[in-house]
This record gives sequence, C-alpha cells and structure tokens, in this order.
Amino acid sequence: MNTVLITGCNGFLGSHLIDFLVNKEYEIIGLIRPKNSLENLSHYTKGKINFNSDDKLISFDNRIQIPTNKNNLEILECDITDRSLLEKIILKVKPNFVFHLAAQPHVIPSWENPFNTIEINVIGTLNVIEPLKRSKINSRVVLACSSAEYGTTTKLNRPLRETDPLLAIHPYGISKIAMELLARQYFINFGIETINLRFFNQTGPRKTDDACSDFVSKVAQIELGLKEPVIEVGNLNPYRDITGVKDTIQAIWLATTNGKPGETYNVCSNRKTRIRDILNIALSFSTKKIKILENTPKKLRKTDEDIILGDNSKIRKELGFKVTQKIEDVLKDMFDYWIEHYKSLKK
Repeated sequence: MNTVLITGCNGFLGSHLIDFLVNKEYEIIGLIRPKNSLENLSHYTKGKINFNSDDKLISFDNRIQIPTNKNNLEILECDITDRSLLEKIILKVKPNFVFHLAAQPHVIPSWENPFNTIEINVIGTLNVIEPLKRSKINSRVVLACSSAEYGTTTKLNRPLRETDPLLAIHPYGISKIAMELLARQYFINFGIETINLRFFNQTGPRKTDDACSDFVSKVAQIELGLKEPVIEVGNLNPYRDITGVKDTIQAIWLATTNGKPGETYNVCSNRKTRIRDILNIALSFSTKKIKILENTPKKLRKTDEDIILGDNSKIRKELGFKVTQKIEDVLKDMFDYWIEHYKSLKK
C-alpha cells in the first residue's frame, strides 16, 4: 500500500484531498499545526474538533496523534517549522507521495509579519524536501503554489501562462516564488520529483476568507434568521478565475499521477467570473430580501486588479484536465454546506 503524507491536512484543500484518498488503497499521514481545530476533518474524529493532551495518542514519544475512525488515516500534530519532528516523521513514513499544502496563506499578515511568512512558506518547504534528499527517499512532492506569484504581470490583459514573469508585490507572493524555485532546484540538482501547482481562486464547501464563502455564508445566516438582512461588500466589479474544489482535486491528482517532475502547472478554470455575479447567484438562494451596501470602506482593498485570469491550456493538453463544475453549482454546494453548519451550531 502506498503511503501519502499531507501537510496542512485540516485546511480547505487538505481536507478535501483526504476525502478523495481515504477510501482508496493509500495509507494517509496528515499533519496539522498543534492546537488547530479539526473542524474540516470532524467526520473522521466523531465530531470532535478540539483535543487536549489526554485525548491524544502517543506517537514519536509524545501525545501528538489525533484518534480517527479510519484505519488508514493517521493525523499528527507537527508544526511545519519543527524541523526535527518533521524529519523523524518523514524518515519513518517514507512517503510515496507528499502533498505540501501547509502555509501562511494570506497577504495582509505577510506584510504585518514577513518573518513568519518566510519561515512557514520557505523554510517549511525546505524542512519537507531536505529529509527526502538526505535519506534518498523516492517520493513525488506536489506543492501548493499561488497565482499571487504573477503580481503585476496581470497588466498583460490576457490569461496568465506559466511562462509569464513572476512579479509578486507582497511577501506572501514572494514566499511562494521562493518555494517554487527551491522545489525546481531540488529536482534539477538532486532528482526529487517535485511538481508545482499555481492555484488561482479555488472555492467550495469548507472554504473561508474569499468572496464566495463570504457572500454565501452571510446569505445562509440571513436565511436562517441568524443575521439581519444586510450585507456589506467591497468592490464588486473585478473579475476572477474561480475553480470548484472537485475540479481542483482532479487537477491535483492528475499532476500527481501524470505530471512531469520539475514542471509548474496553473490550476484554474480559464473563465472570468465577475464578483458582482457571484453575489447575485448567492442572493438567489435566499427567500429573504437582502440589502447590499457596496464599497464599504473596511471591505475595500488597497490594490484590486480588474481582472485576474489564468491560462489552463498546459494542464489540459498535457494532463487531460477538464473543468466540470459550473460556478452556480459550486456556490449552491457551498450554500447547502453553510446552512447545515449553522443549523448544527443551533442544536
């Protein structure tokens, strides 16, 4: 049985990847940051989302293992910056596949604390790859990179290609460039089979902190009578490239099984969706009359590109990727998720 190691397994993509793999013939080792919530994985922990020391099992001489209801799923607490523990885990597990999804994923915190962003995103990547190199473990490593790497390249006014310049404008984007280039060099110099995936906007159930989840979750709260029928929004005119999580997982797995080591692939829909249209679709799910307050100051960004659109021709032509989810269906799945989420909180 092949072994899979997933860093950041309790995040949006990590939890959906576990759902995809758990009923297949894989032994899954998921890593989470200590004291983080298991909300996205609570269906594997009998609904429990927070664990104290007495709830955990002993692994690597410490109580760091979260009990699960799946024999092939092991969840361990391990900060990606804990080089020693991470190396011990990798050397014992000897994973066939590594999905490096752990990150500091936000722009504003990267300005507020760039040291933390660089340590997690760049040094954390080294902490994952170095043990594979030193111990000559034959593993394929798939890394979560970002369209934020393109930065001001968006001024090209066309879909962004993998060969376009990387001109990131904040520490987060720069940290993702650094980890991508490190991964490529480890392939060139040491033969580590690294594959970089540049994610554009990915969304779906469990997603937070994006326009889609912001709009849909608020509409769900209003529909259940948990919130006044007013939504404050920022600039609704930009267009973004949005991919549903089912297609995202498809892209990740195609890259894992068929991707070319050392290469980078855009993971995007190659379709532009106006933020205003996302809001209107979300509003259509509710029976309530909802007031929209546009251009609320606290919702406006200092910089906001008119259009961010990715070119997915490489992953389509080389790996057979297909966009299968309509944005309306993705948003409806999210609405149903948030309705059930808020109902469970009322019990």
